[in-house]
Amino acid sequence: MGNPVLYMATLASWGIFLGLLTYVVMTARAEGEVLNTGVQRQRDGSPLLRLMMQMARALAPLRRGFEQTPGGRDIDRMLTQAGRPLGMTVAEYLCLSYVGAVAGLAFGYFASLAVWGEPSWPLIIVLTLLGFVYPKQNIRSTVAWRQQRMFRDLPYVLDMLTLSTEAGQDFSSAMSTVIDKGPPGPLLDEFRIVHQETTLGKTRAEALRAMAQRIDLPEVTSFVLALIQAEQLGTSIGKVLRIMADQMRVKRSTLAEELAGKVPVKMMAPLVALVIPAAFIVLLFGPVYMYMTGQQLQ
Repeated sequence: MGNPVLYMATLASWGIFLGLLTYVVMTARAEGEVLNTGVQRQRDGSPLLRLMMQMARALAPLRRGFEQTPGGRDIDRMLTQAGRPLGMTVAEYLCLSYVGAVAGLAFGYFASLAVWGEPSWPLIIVLTLLGFVYPKQNIRSTVAWRQQRMFRDLPYVLDMLTLSTEAGQDFSSAMSTVIDKGPPGPLLDEFRIVHQETTLGKTRAEALRAMAQRIDLPEVTSFVLALIQAEQLGTSIGKVLRIMADQMRVKRSTLAEELAGKVPVKMMAPLVALVIPAAFIVLLFGPVYMYMTGQQLQ
């Protein structure tokens, strides 16, 4: 058995961690930000990320000014694509990785003491690395989720814009209709930002270009460029929106068929690694066992 003091320290550490995590979750629930929609969870981050952010914000002044470097600008662009979860800045993102590394190190140290009675350095190193890369992987998964959700919602939003403009509304009124009645999601949030910017005096072309830069999705960029060009040339926006919606719907169907065609290829690896060996064991084990033991089939 290990040292009782180490066990008590481990239990105390777990108690403090669970207490802080419970506080963050209950505070978020009181604000209506937990157990809501998937959109809200992706924007506000997981409870674990929220807990780590409380510590990272205290350390953020140590990395102030890093956003002016090329690496800092890349991180800022990634955070923008992720929708700025928790209002995260570049300095907070960097300190979040440090907090994750320290948390992984502490967890690995106390967990190895609790299980084996002594530090297990391989476990400590692995958990430290996992804690360091967790924030980056979380942000990247948020970026991928947002882009996938926008790609899925874009045809529907374009259809609503088309119907509104063909019904006689101008583009600003049509955008307001989409914001009020469209499917909740990151794309609708971006349209809401565009509408607010145009209301505050920004030109529509500038607001749309800024949205395309924030999203950094080829389909949205094509939509924005086509819309700006139609406005400059005096072409009917309704016709342009109708063509773009049809193209997006065809592209989405083509992508779905392509992904469905890749499924059999992806199934080959688990089939070869798991199913076929199990089938050989079941089919051959009985006859081989009977042959080795000298038994005869009745």
